[in-house]
Amino acid sequence: MNWRGLRPVLPAVLAVALVALQVGSSLAQFSRSVAVGANGITAGTWAYYLHNNPTPPTANTTAQYNLAMTTTVPTATTLFNYDTNNANRPGRGITRNNPPSPGLATANRYVNWRTPGFGSALTLTGTVTVDIWSATNVATANRTGSLIAYLRDYNPVAGTYVEIANATYTGVYAAGRTYYERPIQVAVSPAYSIAAGHMLEVKLESPTATSQNNMLVAYDTTADTSLVRVR
Repeated sequence: MNWRGLRPVLPAVLAVALVALQVGSSLAQFSRSVAVGANGITAGTWAYYLHNNPTPPTANTTAQYNLAMTTTVPTATTLFNYDTNNANRPGRGITRNNPPSPGLATANRYVNWRTPGFGSALTLTGTVTVDIWSATNVATANRTGSLIAYLRDYNPVAGTYVEIANATYTGVYAAGRTYYERPIQVAVSPAYSIAAGHMLEVKLESPTATSQNNMLVAYDTTADTSLVRVR
C-alpha cells in the first residue's frame, strides 16, 4: 500500500477519486500537485470536491444525506463532527450493515454525494478509483475495516437510480481511530453514459460480513480535501 501518510481522527483525511475517459464540461481543474497514495493528484486533474451541509462547515452537525459534490474548493480549516447523532467524532461515521445495498436508506449506515445535474452527457469507462481516507471507529489496533463504494446514475426528475458499478475494500487498520488512505478500484465496463440533467452519485457503506468495526470518513476542509477526480 502506498500511503501519503496517516493522521489521527481530528485532522482526518478522506480523498475520493474517479477515472474516466470522457467528462462533462462542468468539472473544475484541481490545482494541488501533491501525490495521494497510489494515485497521483496533479495539476490539471478535473475534480469535484465533497462537502458537508452546510458548506463550508462552521459547527458540528447531525448526519446529513444527499450531500453535494461541487467544483468549490473546501475553505474550512477545522474538521467538525458531522454526525453528533451517531459516531459523535470528528468526521462522519458509517455503521456496518448486512447486507449492504445500493438502495440502502437506513440512517447512519451510509453517506452519499451527488454532482449538480450535467449540462451534457457524461460517459464513464475504465477503472474508477474511489480513493478514501478511512478509519475503524474503535481504539483497538489491527482491526479489519471494510467499505463498499457505489457509483450511481441519479435522475432528479423521476427520483430514480441506476447502479453503474461498485467495489469493496477490506483491510487491516494498524491503529484504531486513525485515518489511512484506501483506494477502492471500481471497474466500469462496458462504458456507461449518464444523460444530461442526471447526476453522478458516490455512496459509501460498510459491509458487516467483511468489517470488524464501524467506520469513519472525513471531508470538506483544507487539510481533509475529499474529491472525485477524473484524469
